[in-house]
Amino acid sequence: MPPRELPADALEADTPRAGVASGASPTPVPEADELTQAEARAEAARARAKRLRQQADAASDVQGGRAGAEETGAESAQSHRWRPRRPGRKAMSAAAAVVVICASLTASGYLAWHHRTVAQQRQRTAEFATAARNAVVTMMSIDPNKARDDMQRWADDTTGMFKAGILLGAEDAVKALEQSKVSSKGSVQAAAVESMSEDSAIVLVAAKSEFSKPGQAKPESRSLRLVVSVQRDGGQLKVSRVEFVS
Repeated sequence: MPPRELPADALEADTPRAGVASGASPTPVPEADELTQAEARAEAARARAKRLRQQADAASDVQGGRAGAEETGAESAQSHRWRPRRPGRKAMSAAAAVVVICASLTASGYLAWHHRTVAQQRQRTAEFATAARNAVVTMMSIDPNKARDDMQRWADDTTGMFKAGILLGAEDAVKALEQSKVSSKGSVQAAAVESMSEDSAIVLVAAKSEFSKPGQAKPESRSLRLVVSVQRDGGQLKVSRVEFVS
C-alpha cells in the first residue's frame, strides 16, 4: 500500500518559512508565549505524522496477512483435493445404523403387507364358504305348502345360466312338490374352499338332507357331497353352478 501524504500543516511545521529561505530580513524575535505556542503546534504535527505512518503500516500488514491466508487456503484445498479422507468410526457407525433402520422398516412393511393379505384371504374364504352353506340349505329345505316361495328364494341365491335354468323349470318343480306333499330339510356338516379368486370360488360342501312323507313315522336321511361354484354378482355372492358327487 503506498504511504499516505502528510498533512500540509505538518510539513509546514518542520520547514523554514518562505521569508527566511529567500533571504529576507529576519523578523523580530517573538515573545515567550508565542514561541511556546509554536513549539506546541510543531510537536502536535510530529505526533500526527507518526500516527498516520503507524496506521499506514498496520493497513499494509493486514492486507499481507489476508493474501497469505488465501494462498494457504488454496494450497490446503489443493492438497485435500488429492487426498481423500477416510471415514471415521462415527461416520461408519451412523451409516451402519441407517442400514439397520432401513432393513427394519422394509421387514416391517413386508410383514404388515403379508398380514393384511392373509387377513383379506381369510375374510374372502369365510364369505365364500358361508355363501355356499346358505345356498345349499336353501336348496334342500322345501315345504310343499310354500313350494313357490321356497323355489323363488333358491332362485334368488343363484346367478347366470344356472339361475336361468332354475327359473325355466320352476313351475313344473313347484307343481310336483305340491302334489307329492314331500318336505325336506337340509343341513351342512362341513364346507371348504378348494380354489378362490377375488370374485369367485369353488367350495366343497358335505350336506345332509331329511325327507318326510305323509304317513311316514320316521324321516329318511341322505348324505350328499356337492361342488358349489360361487360368483360375485352386483356386490353379492351367488351360486353359479352345483354338482352332486358320489
